[in-house]
Amino acid sequence: MTGETTDLFGRLRRSRTALVLYFRRLLSPPLPGDGLLLFGFLEGVIGWGLSWLLSRNPSLAPFGLIQSIVALWIVLTIGIVFFGVTYTSPTVRRNRVWLFWGGLNVAATLVNVAAVAGVVPSGVLQYAYWHPWLAVLGTGYLVTALYNWESPQIRRQERIVYAVSGVVTLGLLAGSLGPLRAFVTLNIFAIGAAVHLVPIGHDVLADAVLIARRQ
Repeated sequence: MTGETTDLFGRLRRSRTALVLYFRRLLSPPLPGDGLLLFGFLEGVIGWGLSWLLSRNPSLAPFGLIQSIVALWIVLTIGIVFFGVTYTSPTVRRNRVWLFWGGLNVAATLVNVAAVAGVVPSGVLQYAYWHPWLAVLGTGYLVTALYNWESPQIRRQERIVYAVSGVVTLGLLAGSLGPLRAFVTLNIFAIGAAVHLVPIGHDVLADAVLIARRQ
């Protein structure tokens, strides 16, 4: 029993060391793909979390509620694009999926800015704030799942999670235009956080668990 316990603690120490080295590598420039994913996860926590907080406490919004939330996402989008361009490895910067994600994020931000600036037609103004972000997430996850299907860089299980997340997100977007409108609108920040964080978190943690099991 003593030998088995010692061996167990030895494996745990090796796993812990491997995980510390793994996450240290993710956060050390030049960032690998999972490192950028980790920053994307952080972006989601901050963005959806602060958006929810401001919606519950409008007095905290320095520029008005909608303007403050849009300003927050502008800063976060600029930040993630900056990290992607400046601190990632060349292979990440040339990856078409990452470029597609960058384009989607910039496009959604520009739609938000246009809405705040008053250049969006009044008939579609109500769809110019959080709707583009659900479209970004749903489309981005589906492209991630389906692009270069045979590539081993994304394991089959991760592709399935991305594909399901994409379908669910686009389904919620479609439902928000009809029978689910009230539900999605009232819970948009919780829904946005879930569809943003769950697939990315699964991807990063799945790799971490795999590394720990190898020890």
